[in-house]
Order: sequence, then C-alpha cells, then structure tokens
Amino acid sequence: MTAGRPGGRTAGLAALALLALGPSRNPAAAQQVAPNRAAAYLFPTNVQDARAIWVNPARLGVQRDASIYAEVAVGDPGAKGRVRQINAGFNSRGLSFAYQRDILDNGVRGGTYRLGLAGGSGGLAAGFDIARYEGGGTHATGWDLGTSYVALPSLTVALVATNLGQPIVRGLRQRLTFVPGFTWQLPPLPTLGLSADARITPDSVASYAFGASWRAATASRWPMEIIVRLDTDGGFRRGAFVFGFSIGGLDRGGLIGTTPGDVSRIDELSLYGLSTREPGTGRP
Repeated sequence: MTAGRPGGRTAGLAALALLALGPSRNPAAAQQVAPNRAAAYLFPTNVQDARAIWVNPARLGVQRDASIYAEVAVGDPGAKGRVRQINAGFNSRGLSFAYQRDILDNGVRGGTYRLGLAGGSGGLAAGFDIARYEGGGTHATGWDLGTSYVALPSLTVALVATNLGQPIVRGLRQRLTFVPGFTWQLPPLPTLGLSADARITPDSVASYAFGASWRAATASRWPMEIIVRLDTDGGFRRGAFVFGFSIGGLDRGGLIGTTPGDVSRIDELSLYGLSTREPGTGRP
C-alpha cells in the first residue's frame, strides 16, 4: 500500500494540472477551429464578391453581380508544407453558398458550410449567413449578421456580429464577437485604400487589424493589386503580417502570404482564383 502512494499522488497532480490548463490552453485544441483564409487578408468593408460570406455577409449585396471562387492554403510552405485548407463558393446577386475543408495537425478533418443572403440600396447593405460545422464529432450551427454603409464617397463603414448562438466546434465555444471596420479611399489617390477593423468580445478587445491596398489604375485586361496587412492583439502587439498580390479584372488570381509578427518565416501561403460577371456582361 505504501509503495503505491507516490504513483497515485503523481497521477493526481497530473490530473489537477490538466484541469488547470483547460482546453483553451491546449495547443492541439487551439487548432480545432480554423478561420477561413479570406478573413486573414480581407476587411468587412472592402470585400464584395463570393468571399464576403466569410468576412461580412452584407457585402454580398453591394453589387448585383455573380461570382465564384476557390482557394487552397498551404501551411509551412516548402519541403515540409502541407495543405491546411480548401474552400470555394459562389454568390449570385446576394444569394451565396460556400464550403470550407480543414486538415488539422492531429488528423481531424473539419467541414464548414455557409449559406448567406444579402441586399442593398443607396449605399446601405445588410445580410446574414448560417454556418454549419461538421467533423471531429461536431454538429453545430451558428449565425452571422452584417451591415455596410457608404458614409462618404471615399469612406465605407461596417459592423458584423459573428458566432451568434456561440456554437461549440470540436470542443471549443465560438465566442460572440463584434467586428466594426472602415475603408477609406484616399481622394488624391483613389486607387489606394486604407482599412482597419477590431474584433471585440463582450469582455475585451481581442485584436486589431490595419491594412492597405493599391490597384493599378489601368484599362488593361490584367491590372494588378497589392495588399499589406498588420494584425495585432488587444494591446497593439504585432501578431501577423499579411502580404499579397492579384492579377486580373473580372477574372483574377492571387497569392497571399502570412508571417508571424517578427516576419521570421512564412507560416501560410494561399492561392485563389475568382471569376465575376456583372449584369449584362458576358464572357469575352
């Protein structure tokens, strides 16, 4: 009996340590919910194609057009790189559907389906989406609501409420989050836009993001756009840098890279393709 006590005491301490850490501090658990790749480089005020369903559903109704897209993200690109996420979707005049497939480190596969609807008039747009989470023992549903408003010809503001219902996805509760943001097109340089947003939970400001985008003012069939973005925590400490470029107009392809705050390496690299058709515009 005496010889068994040290082992029992050790096991008890280990159990208490695991309980103290909790699921939110477990690195493996933290990877159970992967945000959509589009949310890493787009703002709730500057996206207006099918990818808006992942960022701000209201922006699906900004333009009465149709668009489809697909994107593949690779983690740790290079010899040891592996596909982390595949997603695709479409938008037709404010009605949108998209799917996201996540490949996580511990062998778990996750799927997210989103159905969105939006409309707009006179510079004001509003929309919502329903998110269904599957995989890894999860069957959960959440809601997002979004608005977008052109306050001035050069200023667009937006507010998004995400994770309504706070679904539990693979053991982690998705917290209700409010995302206010703006995009300002500089009047002297209309092709240059500055954007910012914040992610606010009921008890704190979780993070900030600041970005700039520049699109070549040209009638060329293959114009170029360059984007940069800085993400920080609630204390404005650098968390990630994003840089990327795209080529094309109605038919566009882009490459997006993400680095940690010290820009020591490329954490993730994604490639996307987007095709948009405006009302009355056929394929050339």
